Amino acid sequence: MQTPPLPPNEAERLRALEQTRLLDTAAEDRFDRLTRIARRLFDVPIALITLVDHDRQWFKSCQGLTTPETPRAISFCGHAILHSELFVVNDAGEDERFRDNPLVTCEPHIRFYAGAPLHSDDGYRLGTLCVIDRKPREFDREQRMLLRDLARNAEREISLRQSAETYQRLRQSERRARAAIEGTRVGTWQWNIQTGETVFNERWAEICGYTLSELEPVDIQTWLNLAHPDDLEESEARLNAHFEGATDEYDCRCRMRHKSGRWVWVHDRGRVFEWTADGSPLMMYGTHADITEEMQTLQRMEQQNRALGILNDLAINSDGSLNARVSRALTKAREFLDLPIAIVSEINGDAYTIRWVEAPDAPDITPGITLPVSQTFCSLLLEHGNHLAIEHMGNSRFRHHDCYRLQGLESYIAAPILVGGQLYGTLNLSSPEPHGKPFTETEITFVTLLAKWLASQIEPHMTSRILSKLAEQAPGVLYQYRQWPDGHSSFPFASTGMTDIYDVTPEQVVSDASVVFDQIHPDDLPRVSQTIQYSGQALEIWQCQYRVRHGEDWKWVEGRASPERLPDDSIMWHGYIVDIDDKKRTQLQLQESEEQLRRLFELSPIGIALTDYQSGDGLAVNEALLRPTGYNRESFLALRLEDLIPEDFDTLQTEALEALRTTGRFGPFERNIARADTSTFPARIQGLLIHNSSGRSLIWTLVEDISERRKVEQMKNDFIATISHELRTPLTSIAGSLGLIAGGALGDLPDKVNRMIAIAARNSDQLRLLINDLLDMDKLVSGQMSMTLADYPAGPLLERVIEQLHTYSVERGVEVRLHQEPSVLIYTDAFRLQQALNNLLSNAIKFSQQGGIVDVLQSQHDGKLRIRVRDQGPGVPEDFQPRLFEKFAQARSPDSQSRGGTGLGLAITREIMDQLGGQVGFQAEPGEGTVFWLEVPLAVPA
Repeated sequence: MQTPPLPPNEAERLRALEQTRLLDTAAEDRFDRLTRIARRLFDVPIALITLVDHDRQWFKSCQGLTTPETPRAISFCGHAILHSELFVVNDAGEDERFRDNPLVTCEPHIRFYAGAPLHSDDGYRLGTLCVIDRKPREFDREQRMLLRDLARNAEREISLRQSAETYQRLRQSERRARAAIEGTRVGTWQWNIQTGETVFNERWAEICGYTLSELEPVDIQTWLNLAHPDDLEESEARLNAHFEGATDEYDCRCRMRHKSGRWVWVHDRGRVFEWTADGSPLMMYGTHADITEEMQTLQRMEQQNRALGILNDLAINSDGSLNARVSRALTKAREFLDLPIAIVSEINGDAYTIRWVEAPDAPDITPGITLPVSQTFCSLLLEHGNHLAIEHMGNSRFRHHDCYRLQGLESYIAAPILVGGQLYGTLNLSSPEPHGKPFTETEITFVTLLAKWLASQIEPHMTSRILSKLAEQAPGVLYQYRQWPDGHSSFPFASTGMTDIYDVTPEQVVSDASVVFDQIHPDDLPRVSQTIQYSGQALEIWQCQYRVRHGEDWKWVEGRASPERLPDDSIMWHGYIVDIDDKKRTQLQLQESEEQLRRLFELSPIGIALTDYQSGDGLAVNEALLRPTGYNRESFLALRLEDLIPEDFDTLQTEALEALRTTGRFGPFERNIARADTSTFPARIQGLLIHNSSGRSLIWTLVEDISERRKVEQMKNDFIATISHELRTPLTSIAGSLGLIAGGALGDLPDKVNRMIAIAARNSDQLRLLINDLLDMDKLVSGQMSMTLADYPAGPLLERVIEQLHTYSVERGVEVRLHQEPSVLIYTDAFRLQQALNNLLSNAIKFSQQGGIVDVLQSQHDGKLRIRVRDQGPGVPEDFQPRLFEKFAQARSPDSQSRGGTGLGLAITREIMDQLGGQVGFQAEPGEGTVFWLEVPLAVPA
């Protein structure tokens, strides 16, 4: 048995399924009607409308089965939702995926299955409309179309249900608001704060025993004349607080003189809805409610009025964001019940999450906190029913509950919040202190009604968010296109996306579609017409990509539609068209890029091969690799790697695989590659691990023929050997002879001869130094210069270098000063370090002026000894600094000829320090001298 895999968009699909609110709902005739039709139409014993949930398939409508659901792991529908096309199994007993499935081997003994996926409005496959038989059978094209048509009706019913629920909730909300305003019989007023102009309704005048005409002309002074003088100060203070933003609204209870002379209590509420450009209040709207009777009733009625006032205020003042409205409601509830903590929670399974909270004295209680329901008082509420009120938890029957021990709350009152008939969460108010007296019926009713009001606020928000997301995700234009036998056509229906796609309105094409075809690119129009004609004749899905006019340019769109033949022989397509310009252009650019890469691949002078990482099978090879190997493409791709690299292949393979696993690349290695004629050639091999779009692991291998490089290296080695054996020996003899002559071994010579001999001796010494430096450089680069590392005291080593150059420094008139430090042991090759220091110190002397000073300093850090050589010379030109350690590099200066040197000293120094595990560097400012430094490791104590 094959368990159906999860679709790639499983999380989004499950969210879309939850938003339908269909799971675990009662049977509905509008769905049952479709399965009854399917059962009779296809003459099958079982017809289902199935919704595929997280781990089950649940039957919204079921004909021929008694069970309401089965596990998803054994479901046929779990396979059907993987694609949009019909899923048909003609004989499950012969199908390897299902022949040992319990639904096949046991009841209901499925042998034939045909399922049409059911799509949400945004394209997610929620389940299927399927028919099942207990015997094998075939399913022809007409039957497939009929099943698909029934599935579309089921999809329409799912969509209509969501739309109808949203519309009904919006209408109910509107009726509630209108009823609340009319039922309160409040007087209304609007006040231009800047001009004093005021408008009252008739009810406002009636509160004071007048008709509105008796009070005209009315303005703000009309209200001031009727208001009790003792209440004006409080009214003004509350008004200013609202103007300054301290309160959300103006709310004041005050007395007004009745026409009969008595005083009536009014509840005056209002809010500034318009402000001037400089932030001053402009237009204010409000209500006057006659509360005289309430003020004169018993104390118990005052509480009821307060509760009603809060709920009424929340119902009328629905402005602001949901967060603002809920926070305002919680604040009012907290004040009304005199409890410090007010929370709106959301409950999902066993997770209790705080969504809104008003608790000024408990800053640690914040939105987003999630707890197990069992650890909260809400677990008691859910067990208790439609409300829960506990005035003193420690004295209640719940005092042994875990929530009391964990939360420590003494008083608690709460009611469930039901959205769409389902539990959303709770409204709960609490305190760590006892309430002091039992919660009254008014308080319990208030919390219950406030929970319902919160549900009315949350539900449209959730619905609006869902609809907004659906609208945002709706691709392009949804449409119906009809074509009559005489050739004329129209779009009986098109969504507003028609304007985005074709730059025409739905009204423009409702009777004539020609304007749409005028917008199609002339090069694409014949193909579009041809595909439409074929789709209409064959009654097959129409799908086409083409360009349409977009301002001065063209954009790519893609259309897909399902055709049906109407009784008058016209064809009606139902489908959509979406903008795919970015995707198409990216695709075209990708194709162009791939073509360019293919050309680069083929024209590359370096051999390239592409192989599969897992199997090692060759996938591609370029001409630059075929040419030196002598193979044709087919023969090369059939080779094994060990056929190409016969020498030490196992070691190479092990190293390469380990490098690929850890770093994603290998090499470079130098190995001999076998040709087709069994000869070999040297090559430099390196590779890179990549993953293609399907996740397949591939290896790019670069094979560079280094035969010419090897020849050049051999020529270089021969040249070095020539210098070493054929040139240095006679040069040494020449230099020695010239030295003897210059030293007077042959007697006194004429002055001109002496001068020429001295020049020849200096040039031979310079040539000897150049040859020695060249040989040293070659040994260092090739790794042939031996290094003997040991522990040495640094002080004596520095003294020897300075002593060796003493004569040279005296000749140049330069003083070398060694700044002694406590001698430390360093781990190095003493002879090679002296060679490196000699290069730095001789350079410092050479570039110092007569009478200059060269300082040699030492310092320790991070387990290393830094030796610095500081001169007072002209410094290193800024443009030459990047090339300072290059071979044969010498800075140009007016007296550069007098300096001498081979230009290899610093390059040799760097190579020596690299092989000693140290570093070399410099700090220089033109005209201010230079500091060269070496770093060598300190000796590690035994």
